[in-house]
Amino acid sequence: MAFEGYGHAWDGFRLELSSGGVLTLTLDRPDAGNALPSAAIPQLADVFEQVAIDPDVRALLVRGEGDNFCVGGDVKGFALTINHTAEERHADYHARMDRARRQVTALAALPCPIVVACQGAVAGAAVAYPLAADIALAEPGTRFVFPHQRLGLPPDGGLSYFLPRMVGVRKASELALTAATIDAEEALRLGIISRIVAAEELQQAARQLADRVAALPPDAVRRTRDLLRASVANDLDMQLRAERDAVAEAVATDAFVGGVRKFMGSRAAAPAK
Repeated sequence: MAFEGYGHAWDGFRLELSSGGVLTLTLDRPDAGNALPSAAIPQLADVFEQVAIDPDVRALLVRGEGDNFCVGGDVKGFALTINHTAEERHADYHARMDRARRQVTALAALPCPIVVACQGAVAGAAVAYPLAADIALAEPGTRFVFPHQRLGLPPDGGLSYFLPRMVGVRKASELALTAATIDAEEALRLGIISRIVAAEELQQAARQLADRVAALPPDAVRRTRDLLRASVANDLDMQLRAERDAVAEAVATDAFVGGVRKFMGSRAAAPAK
């Protein structure tokens, strides 16, 4: 089932699907640092849920327009609620977090690879995007900001789930509890990003990676992602059994037959050394 809503007018973001199967999600409020308005959260959940069943989408590329990737939630929107009663705020934000839960769950459940290109500020819940990605690039001046404590808030947007799994509980505690800001070099050392790319090359490099994974056999890509993500919870025997099942399924496909023939043909055509 193909999703036909890519040209829709969305709140704070836009979508573009290439002929090669790369869906580009551009956060598009540059004057507001690409802060996501509340209305965008259920819309993103709708998009991710539809993308998951769209065979035309073979990779997702997430980027931000302008100087920043995303400064997180819309604090100006938060300010509109501070004159509400405590009970009203509790009910309001309980519902908001349920909408955010659906969006993050849908993002994490995507069967296609996710590539993220980061620049400027990546703050608050927006840090979950590179953490949830398969490949995350950043330019040298990127800053990763964990501001929740300064607002009197705990982490949101799945940050308390993704961050400890990426950097360990001890380091995650330091970053979250101290409202830390780290640079691209530290983010690379911690594994929050995959690579640092020159600012003028960032968008092209991210697109090339998305195009590259989109061109590979989608079933093989999906099985690889499933294996890598399951490995965190599996012991060695469980993982080897999962590999066995995935390989046995893969060799029964046309993609395996075609891949072997192509590989053998390229070897036969290679000049002798």
